[in-house]
Amino acid sequence: MTRAQALLAALGLGLALVVPACGTKSDSPASPLTNATTREYPATGVTKTVELTITEFDWEVAPGAIYQAIGYNGAIPGPTIDVNAGDHVVIKLTNKATAPHSAHTHVVRFPTGSDGVKNGVAMPGQTITVEWDAVFAGTFPYHDHAGAEGETDGVSAGLFGALVVHAPDEPKAAQENVVLLSDFELGRYSQLPGVGTGDAGPSNVGTYRGGHQYMHTINGRAYEEWSPHFQAKLGDRVRWRVISIGSEFHTFHVHGHRWVTPEGVLTDNVNMGPGTYTTFDWTEDNVGDWLYHCHVPTHMEGGMVGVYTVTP
Repeated sequence: MTRAQALLAALGLGLALVVPACGTKSDSPASPLTNATTREYPATGVTKTVELTITEFDWEVAPGAIYQAIGYNGAIPGPTIDVNAGDHVVIKLTNKATAPHSAHTHVVRFPTGSDGVKNGVAMPGQTITVEWDAVFAGTFPYHDHAGAEGETDGVSAGLFGALVVHAPDEPKAAQENVVLLSDFELGRYSQLPGVGTGDAGPSNVGTYRGGHQYMHTINGRAYEEWSPHFQAKLGDRVRWRVISIGSEFHTFHVHGHRWVTPEGVLTDNVNMGPGTYTTFDWTEDNVGDWLYHCHVPTHMEGGMVGVYTVTP
């Protein structure tokens, strides 16, 4: 039994990892989305208003693993901001934390006053307005960028989320999965359960071994029983919106599947540096319980692994 099979078996998911659905293989993966970020869409006349409140709170990264977090709206990641290409976005940003913070994003158009580095920064106790024009379609991060340390300290504390901008002509997907890969600091944990040294992988639920325990997360969670459990049905068009927002280089790999990159390359594993993002589709053709994870071994051992289930 391989280590991946052992991980799934430990969770009661059996060995479906290696059993493809008979007669369901498609001849080719779904066509990739057009690289919509090269096209600027006209204004829709619609304004989407989003309220983001920055607070400090305890966040359970995995069972019994308590992180001293700072986040948007009391969660890691913050809420997904979902708009159409051409919409005007107004962020009402309230900072209830003890240090200055902001909400900076990528690719969309915004004035310098909404940049979130020196301008567009909310002081403790302050509410400010940040405005973006989402004229390019795609999947982008938003995150703290206040001052010289904001992107380091704020992001590692949990101040990040996803901005999803839909093109008017994008194919409808049955499932849209938003994935944010991020890196946490061990020094911010107030509680860690059963951290040991030795071979990687779970010995008991909530007890992990290896040098990077609880340091690498998916949507603010770590390890299979706590990270997002994505699901789809055979024949579904599945869209993945993946953002790497931590301080490390990661990959995103899904077992038993493949897709075509915007560059036309067939793959099942993409490289992602800090602050990068990608969107891709496939038509689901393989029933089972599948691992998805970062392919850097210590990052997978550190929590960046989850389960994707496909049913008939």
